[in-house]
Amino acid sequence: MSLYGALFSGVSGLTAQSSAMSAISDNITNVSTVGYKGTSVNFQTLVTKQASTTFYSAGGVQSKPRADVDVQGLLQASSSTTDIAISGNGFYVVNRVSEPTSADEYLYTRAGSFIQDKEGYLVNAAGFFLQGWPTDSTGKVVPADDNLAIANQNIISNDYVETVNLSRVGGTATATSEISIGANLPSDATAGDAYNTDAQFFDSLGNSYTIRFDYERTAVNNNWDLEVEPPSGTSTLALEDTSGNVYDSWGQLEFTARPADGATIVIDGITYEFDSNASVVNTATLRGVDISASTTVSGDVTALVNTIKGFDTDFADYDGYTNTRIAQSTTNTASILFHEDGTKAIAVNPSSLLDSSGNAVTKQTTSFSVAQQNELYSKFTQFKFPVAGPPADGDTMTINGIVYEFDTALDGVGGTNVDVNSNTVALAVANLAAAIEANDPNYTAGGTGVRTRQDANSGVVDTLVLSSLSTGTYNVTFSAGFTNLPSTPSGTAYAASTNYPVDTDYALVFSSSGLPSAINVTSIEIGGFTNGAADMNGGAGNSAQIALDFGTAGEADGMTQFGDTFTPSFITQNGSQFGSFSGVTIGTDGLVTALFDNGETRIIYKVPLATFTNPNGLESKTGNVWSATEFSGDYTLREADNGPTGQIIQASLEASTVDIGEEFTNMIIVQRAYSASTKIITTADQMLEELLRAKR
Repeated sequence: MSLYGALFSGVSGLTAQSSAMSAISDNITNVSTVGYKGTSVNFQTLVTKQASTTFYSAGGVQSKPRADVDVQGLLQASSSTTDIAISGNGFYVVNRVSEPTSADEYLYTRAGSFIQDKEGYLVNAAGFFLQGWPTDSTGKVVPADDNLAIANQNIISNDYVETVNLSRVGGTATATSEISIGANLPSDATAGDAYNTDAQFFDSLGNSYTIRFDYERTAVNNNWDLEVEPPSGTSTLALEDTSGNVYDSWGQLEFTARPADGATIVIDGITYEFDSNASVVNTATLRGVDISASTTVSGDVTALVNTIKGFDTDFADYDGYTNTRIAQSTTNTASILFHEDGTKAIAVNPSSLLDSSGNAVTKQTTSFSVAQQNELYSKFTQFKFPVAGPPADGDTMTINGIVYEFDTALDGVGGTNVDVNSNTVALAVANLAAAIEANDPNYTAGGTGVRTRQDANSGVVDTLVLSSLSTGTYNVTFSAGFTNLPSTPSGTAYAASTNYPVDTDYALVFSSSGLPSAINVTSIEIGGFTNGAADMNGGAGNSAQIALDFGTAGEADGMTQFGDTFTPSFITQNGSQFGSFSGVTIGTDGLVTALFDNGETRIIYKVPLATFTNPNGLESKTGNVWSATEFSGDYTLREADNGPTGQIIQASLEASTVDIGEEFTNMIIVQRAYSASTKIITTADQMLEELLRAKR
């Protein structure tokens, strides 16, 4: 029994050392395998229970291989940007197929030697495809299944992760969202002096535009006005302050061909019909545009502008004042510019401006609205009296500290007496304007500081217009119980016993130090791109408004007003034209960012890492991958470089953990142990042979 036990013990030694030799051979042959984890073989005794205290029964030995999966391999530099290594805990999630289904098993690896296959998927040398969380452009993880609304970053399934594919990253263009301008405006400029700077911006499709910023010195010291006309190929442009109030508002209509006889356009509810036969119509809602003498597009535009100014009093010149709410462009005479002045929004519908073939003759083909300028920034204040009747006898208005009394009996109030004896609004308004010019030295007779204008529908002179003064603000107050209080042209009623300031806040206001004390224009809103680009209004699905940075109040980091010539110092903007995909960068947190040749970037994926309670309990499979087992525990899916997970290092590979010197040393030990085990067998065999001879 004991001799046979010795034989079996020797055999167990041979088996155990053979197992160790197998592990060593695997380790040595995988010394260059990326992410390979060496296997070490430990031994444990096999003990036979002893039946006697005076006799020993041999047991043996048993090998216990163990994969040292949790051992960190050295990181080695790589020239490929899609090679990635893990520094720390965690495993990449991979799959054997590029488009996994619920039947395809997800596995785990540290082998990060990924390259693009012919379809653009990232696959490693063993043929396993890298899985990642898809993201939006901000880096927020979104579900892989578009039918799901919420991403679940704790589950590995094709609903939430997908194979990283770089071929589906299209080109990109980024709309401009910020323009910064710095310049010195000369402190010795006089009212009306103007200077300009040009800036470039990009729409959501990557098309570039040039816009001009015109700075004009106002009559008010240290105050500058700002105008920006809409660039060609857009319908509207509005300058706004930090509260969204409109500082200045423009619209444009660009003709590209002559309209057909009978083509129409609707402006503020009035239809204008192009008529080549001079059969001009003139009704409340239809007006003919005589183009019989015109032979050019510019001539038709001139006829349309003149017709509108002659028919709609909102656009008409009046009291020596040239109304700029509509004008033929000086830079492109085939275009009409609308410039809202605080009266009310301008509605334009050019959809029926067609040629004889039914084609549009303007770049702008859909309706647009030119936003109303906020009264804070209007250069004049308007008081529209009800057509139903004038103020009553004894009603008073205090204007710039002077009281004006409406009087039906002319009872000797003096120069401030306003005759309303005829009981008509037109006479009352005209007499009020004359009284102001006669009594207020700030308003000269025959000037444009005080004006009257007609109602656009009735033609009745019902509106008093007071221009802002260069000497500062003043108030208009209506007496208590004032009869037939006026309103703004847009319909907002004035109230009695309330001070209404007549003043204008300008775009750029400087202190006596030459530094800005107030900047009242902070953004541009542009709409109606004729090429289909998104409007720049910050609305859902549209581009953001362009933020304007003219510097900081009290600092010389943008616009200044010193005693020097006009000196532009810088103009910068973001945004870009169309760019093609040129590569990726992968951050330590696993964010995969696409790079484009226009300098733009876009986050497209986030590579997660799976961790296990006992990574050494994972089951090894062909291809340097592992699968979860009962001994490893379930996976926990985590973001890289967060908590217990390691960092992802781009352009690096994790080397095999095999130490070839140690393996050769172990091989010598195993060889000797194996030889020793054979000696046990041969010695026991000789003893058995001696025992057999005793019988003979």
